[in-house]
Amino acid sequence: MTQPLDPLTVQRLAYVRYLYREGVEQSRQPAPLRSRAITSFHDAVENFIGLAAQHLGVDLKKNAEFLSYWEAIKPVFELPKKDQMKRLNDARVALKHNGTFPSEHQIEQARETVVDFFTMVTPKIFGIELDTIDMVDLLTQHEVKQLLRDAQTHADIGDYVQAMAGLSLAFQALLTIYQRGNGSTRGSAFNFGERLSALDEPCVGGTSGLKRLEKLGSFMEITQNTLMTISLGIDYPSMARFHILTPEVHTYGNGDKRYIVGKTLEEVTSDDYDWARHFVIESGLRAAKADDLQVMEKKRWEANWKAKNPLPERSWTGPVEPEDRSVTVFDVL
Repeated sequence: MTQPLDPLTVQRLAYVRYLYREGVEQSRQPAPLRSRAITSFHDAVENFIGLAAQHLGVDLKKNAEFLSYWEAIKPVFELPKKDQMKRLNDARVALKHNGTFPSEHQIEQARETVVDFFTMVTPKIFGIELDTIDMVDLLTQHEVKQLLRDAQTHADIGDYVQAMAGLSLAFQALLTIYQRGNGSTRGSAFNFGERLSALDEPCVGGTSGLKRLEKLGSFMEITQNTLMTISLGIDYPSMARFHILTPEVHTYGNGDKRYIVGKTLEEVTSDDYDWARHFVIESGLRAAKADDLQVMEKKRWEANWKAKNPLPERSWTGPVEPEDRSVTVFDVL
């Protein structure tokens, strides 16, 4: 009988699944960039085995070789596919130490080996399927997590149009979190200026005739979003693909959220949805490196807000004891 899974184990399994998905995405890139998939597949298996050993109560030696894990765990559980994993390990060593790029066939063979391994082993050790582990648990942005879960409820019943709209809202929420800052913070390092509003004067939409201002406004909005995306470490070409797949959801004054259902949106598939969902999760993980900065901004603003006003001002006076700069070593020479 398997042990119940604690939250940390679930999170680590989600990380394993994330590494595997990273490998799948990398395997679709052109050569030689796709070679990185071998390392991701290997890392996913190595992380999984380390977690499995801990779950089974097996102590693994530090710096043990990859293939030695099979013998170490064998008294408790016999891991399958050792020969196939040797080929994966050989391909990784050849790439990392010898600079030998794996062939497309080797990468696809590695992917099949890893997915079969997880499919066979995960239920037996952890009592669940790896695909049921939700990578959303890795995210730190609570609003994004909730929207992703809401979108999944529509995907579960096959309504991928509505599910894609949920993913669009989740990505919007992610960018908004870092644009506005944290809590009472009056700004953010990722703000890049005030956003345009429909109430701004002069009005440049419709038949106003102010085409130059309309073009500049459009360029400003696109530039702000692009700067934020790049500065958060989000992959821009992937974001462009995401926007092609998902609808632009508009929020109205009464709180309604509506979008146009075009022909291409009606034709989205489960694979499209899975890719887009993974993109939002990956973007959230990449953006999370800015969480500490958000906290710093909030603390700084709160400290200054609570301090006496006006804040004191000082002038720069140079070094504490100014040195005599009238003669230098070059003057002596």
